Amino acid sequence: MKNISVTMLILLFMLITTNAEAQTRNKNSKRPSKTVQKKAVEKKTVRKAPTARRTVKHTHKVVHKPVKRVRVTRTRVVHYHYRHLPKRGAVVTTINTKALAIRFGGIGYRFHSGVWYKPLGKKWIVTRPSCGIRVRTLPVGHRRILVGATVYYYYYGSYYTQKNQEYEVAAAPNGAEIGSLPEGYNVVNVNGAVYYELDDIYYMPSLDQEGEEILVVVENPIS
Repeated sequence: MKNISVTMLILLFMLITTNAEAQTRNKNSKRPSKTVQKKAVEKKTVRKAPTARRTVKHTHKVVHKPVKRVRVTRTRVVHYHYRHLPKRGAVVTTINTKALAIRFGGIGYRFHSGVWYKPLGKKWIVTRPSCGIRVRTLPVGHRRILVGATVYYYYYGSYYTQKNQEYEVAAAPNGAEIGSLPEGYNVVNVNGAVYYELDDIYYMPSLDQEGEEILVVVENPIS
């Protein structure tokens, strides 16, 4: 009888142990499995700063090579372009009230429509301006001239070069080609060759490449 009781106790203990192990396995099987995700390593892209390129501008200075002009007999009146303006050396009693007053070298000049005046007593005389006088604007109808590497502007017997924002009266350069002179010039005959003189500047009549009559500044043919 005692042996049966012991046997039953052993069986009961084994049954309880088996059930406990089964329940433990069921709980473990129901637990969600943990997935460990590795963080992706972000790759940094390093961009190299573009290398700045230096642009070097090469400026080429335009140089006008003088063309040997041939003397011709002029057919058009020399002062045709300035026939509406006063004669160089003319004395006038009044000038336009809009004339620009410019004092230079102790002389109170007046400048209007490209013509220069200086006082002569109570009157005014049409004159040649002194080199160095400056104006801010060029007269309408001026001519652009390239002599060597220098740009000149011509009007009514006067030559100008640009100085900053102004235009300065300059000496007439040899080789300059113009179309007309103001009335008041002199006709000079040297050994049968005709020249035109104004303000001690001598001009030879010629033709440009297009066949237009021009006057070319030359050395004094008399000296």
